[in-house]
Parts: sequence; C-alpha cells; structure tokens
Amino acid sequence: MQTIYIAGLASILLVASLAVTRAQDQMVMHQDHYYIGFEVDLFGLFSVDGQFQKASGTMRYDQANPAASNVHITVQTASIDTNLPIRDDELRSVSFFDVKNHPTMVFESLETVVKGDASGTVIGKLTIKGITNKVALHVKARDRRADPTSSGKGSFVTSFEASGMLRPADFGLRGGDARLTLRADFVKCARKVRAEPACQASTQVR
Repeated sequence: MQTIYIAGLASILLVASLAVTRAQDQMVMHQDHYYIGFEVDLFGLFSVDGQFQKASGTMRYDQANPAASNVHITVQTASIDTNLPIRDDELRSVSFFDVKNHPTMVFESLETVVKGDASGTVIGKLTIKGITNKVALHVKARDRRADPTSSGKGSFVTSFEASGMLRPADFGLRGGDARLTLRADFVKCARKVRAEPACQASTQVR
C-alpha cells in the first residue's frame, strides 16, 4: 500500500510543454480540470490506485524553441486519496510521505523531446521527501480551444495527458513499480480577464 507516493507528480504532472500555443505563452493549470492519479503494483498480487486531490502548476511554451519550454508542478502530499482512510493516514505518516516534514512533491521539467505535432517526452526532476531523481513522462496535447469560462478574447485552454513509470525505491520508499497518469487543462488568459476565476484560482492550490 505504501507505494502510492508516486502519484504526486504529479507529475507530475503536466508536462504540457508540447502545446500548440503562441511563443512564450504563460499558462496555468486549471484548478477545476485536472487529475493526478496512479496505479501501484503490489508485488504482482494485485494493484491499488488512487489520486492526489490538490496540486498547482505553471507552464511556459516557447514556440520558436520547444526545448526551452518548461513546466512546474507542485502536489500537496497530504491530499492523497486511495478511497481507504486508514491506508491514507498511514501513507501520510512519517513511515511513508511524512507530510508534516515534506508537505509537497515537485516536478520541474529539464528537457522536451518532440516526437510529433502533439506528442513527445518531457524529462524532468521529481522531488519526493527531499530526494530528487530524473523521470521521463510521455506527453500528448489533446486539443486547444477557447476558454468557455472566460468572457474575454484571447483566453484559451489546452488539454494534456501524460504518463510514466516510477520506482518508489528511487525515492527511499517501499513497494512495487507505479504508473502515473496526469490529465489537465492549462489556461492561457487574455490580459483583461486575468482576474477571472480560472486564471486567478489556477495560481493557487485548492
């Protein structure tokens, strides 16, 4: 059960450096439209899945030089939810995530390798419980559309999906390998609507 630390990334995620947006667009992760989930293998017997309920993220995409794009995701470790309160309390304890001393997990992108118009790999550093390792996430930009929650022109949303495998042992944690899945909308707001809910709330953790 202890292996559920991985979802953090959450990875994670988010990793939306592959968006088809204008050069140097600043975007934020929409606080009502994201999912950071995980599935952990328990020694080949069965698996446990769950998610982290609280996270925030920002992204800058450089259209002229995609390798210079970057994404930053912060996950609140205490928000872990495996649909079993007793297990969640154990995972928050000093034996696992130790959320009092390590309240967040952080992913910072280092390199983007574009493999197609809307897909690629983002390599970044993930920090859990003060231990940092490189991880690779496979990313796909799903669509780009006007933001239906905004009344201003120039505000749009790009959806991303990212996934990757993580080894708990690399972060001083016990358990089998875990798969991370991230689905999120990143919002680019027009200047005149930056105070609207999607733009304002997305810069803060829920």
